[in-house]
Amino acid sequence: MKNKGKISRRGFLKTGIAVGAGVYGLSYLSTIKKKPKLKQLKKHNLKPDLVVVHGSLTSANEEAIIVNEMVRRAVSALGGMRKLVSNGDKVLIKPNIAWNQAPEFAANTNPYVVAALIELCKDAGARSVKVMDHTCSTNPETSYNRSGIASAAIQAGAKVSYVNKNRFRDFVIPDGTVLNLWPFYEEMVYKDEVDVLINVPIAKQHGTSRLSMGLKNVFGMIGGDRGSLHTDIHAKIADLNKFVKVDLTVLDAFRILKKNGPTGGRLDDVDNSPGNARRIIVSTDPVAIDAYGATLFGIQPKDVGYIRKSHEEGLGEMDYKLRGFEEFHL
Repeated sequence: MKNKGKISRRGFLKTGIAVGAGVYGLSYLSTIKKKPKLKQLKKHNLKPDLVVVHGSLTSANEEAIIVNEMVRRAVSALGGMRKLVSNGDKVLIKPNIAWNQAPEFAANTNPYVVAALIELCKDAGARSVKVMDHTCSTNPETSYNRSGIASAAIQAGAKVSYVNKNRFRDFVIPDGTVLNLWPFYEEMVYKDEVDVLINVPIAKQHGTSRLSMGLKNVFGMIGGDRGSLHTDIHAKIADLNKFVKVDLTVLDAFRILKKNGPTGGRLDDVDNSPGNARRIIVSTDPVAIDAYGATLFGIQPKDVGYIRKSHEEGLGEMDYKLRGFEEFHL
């Protein structure tokens, strides 16, 4: 009579193989990562307006205070940052830090604008606030430091980060007219990486696109051969903005680079006049922001190709007064 408590060598091998295959299968399945979801526009209760705040400056020592008040007044007029940023949100602030220039040359976003936005986001309950840009400098640290943005952001409580070249991924651009595929930075487009994306450009002249403001500032969110985009740049700017989901645009026009943009480098190229500069403009509509910004250069919005094209593609309103227009003087 056979002993039922024993297992034959053949049975042992069969059982071992089956168990091993099962364990391998579970292990293999555990290594399969779900495809990350793309960020969508954050649901919010901000007013669909365009707000312009004018400020004055009697001495350089007042700039930090005046700019902070201007940003706070502008965001408050839209409804306040709490209407956009929720408790626990991950916020990414994307200024223009492209060039190795000091703030007075107006080639990069004013550091005090960035600091004010960081403070507002943290006050609204943001879990984290990160500041970054894909600069045009060989060494991005030089641009971050000389622009004043790195120190201002850190003092305001944000994490300052540089792009990781390995984190650019090709993404399909829906309904792209010229661009159907382009590498974007993962941290700016994946839902699990960012809840709120705030675009903070500076208003300046640009040798290729004519002007550089909110829509053009998306170049700092992409990789690839950015120089190749200068051919047919207006349609390409519109295509890139079809993919990136910017929740709020804050245009720094405290100083305006009127000539020799986008790099600048001469104080004579900068407009500091209270009648034209010294403004902060905010809106959830990036086309309306740029349309208003064009008027600061004496240019009709329809005469800037990427503004007109972005409007035609349904990305925003070119007649910015249709958004609801509010203007304040501090």
